[in-house]
Amino acid sequence: MIIRNFEYLLALNKERHFARAAAACRVSQPTLSAGIKQLEEDMDALIVKRGQRFEGFTREGERVLAWAQQMLEDCTRLKQELHELRVDAMQGPFRLGMLAATSALASVLSVAFAEKFPALQISMETGDPERLVQMVRQGEMDVALMYLDEPVSEGLDGYALYRERLFLVTTGDAGNGRRVSWEEVATLPLCLLRSAVPRTAATQLEKAPKVIHTDSAAVMAAHVGTGRWSTVLPQSLVTMLAKTPALRAIAIAKPGEQVNVGFVTVKSEPLPATVHALMEMAHTPELVDAIRGMLETYKDYQPKGSRSVRAPKQQS
Repeated sequence: MIIRNFEYLLALNKERHFARAAAACRVSQPTLSAGIKQLEEDMDALIVKRGQRFEGFTREGERVLAWAQQMLEDCTRLKQELHELRVDAMQGPFRLGMLAATSALASVLSVAFAEKFPALQISMETGDPERLVQMVRQGEMDVALMYLDEPVSEGLDGYALYRERLFLVTTGDAGNGRRVSWEEVATLPLCLLRSAVPRTAATQLEKAPKVIHTDSAAVMAAHVGTGRWSTVLPQSLVTMLAKTPALRAIAIAKPGEQVNVGFVTVKSEPLPATVHALMEMAHTPELVDAIRGMLETYKDYQPKGSRSVRAPKQQS
C-alpha cells in the first residue's frame, strides 16, 4: 500500500540510515528498500540518492517527502474520523455555542443529539458574535449557532439552517395591527436582548429615544411587562414572553426584516465527525418538523385581524 511506503520514506528521513529505518518500521531492510523502490516507480522519479550508505534525497525526493508527511497525517485523521463515526465511539466533550437570539433551537438540537449519542458530554454557552467566532477559531468550541447575515471570517465556514423574521414584541399601541416599519420601532423605548438584533437592523434603531441592552431574558421580559417598553425578537423567541399580558407580535416591514441562522465552525474537509453528525441530524425529518413548529409559535401573539405572516422556510 502506498501509505506504508510513505511511512518507510519518513522513517528513512528521520533515521538517516536504512537499517535503523527498517527497525523503526519493524520490517527487514530489503522490505523497506523494496517499498521505497516501488514508490519511485509509482512516482516515476528518483527519490533517494543511492550509494553504499544513505546520502540523502533528490530534489524530487524532497517534494515527495513533504507530500508523504501531509498524506500520512491526512490518513491518520481519516482513520480517526472513521472510528468516531461509529455511534459507540461518539464520546467526549462537545461544545455548542449560540447567540441568546438562537437559543430557542438549543434544546431542540441538544436533546435529540444527546439521545442519539449518549456518550457525548454536551455543554452549551451563549455569547456575542465576536466571542463565539473567537472561541470556534481557537478550538474552544466545536460549533456555534449564529446569524449568518455577514460574511464568515477567514478560516471558518457557515452552514445555513433556516431563516426567520424579526418582530416588534410589545403590549403597547405601536403599529397598525399588521406591519410596523423600522422608523416606527425606533420611536419606542426598547429593551433589547443582546445580539438578538443583527448589526444591519440595529443601525436602524440608533434613533430610539431609550434603549437598554441586556443579556437577561428575565430583565427584558420585566421591561416589556411594564407596558412602557417594547423589544425586537426573532419569531422563535416570541414565546419567551408568553406570560406577559396583552402581548402582541407585530411583523417588521422590509428591509432587514429577516435573519439567516446557521452553524459556524472551523473550515475543514472533511468536517469533524461530531459536527458532521449534528448537521446531518438537523436536517432529518423529525428535526425539520421541530424547527418549523418552533418558528410557528409566534402566531399565537399576532394582533387579532392581522394577516398571517408566512414562516420562512428552512434552508436545505
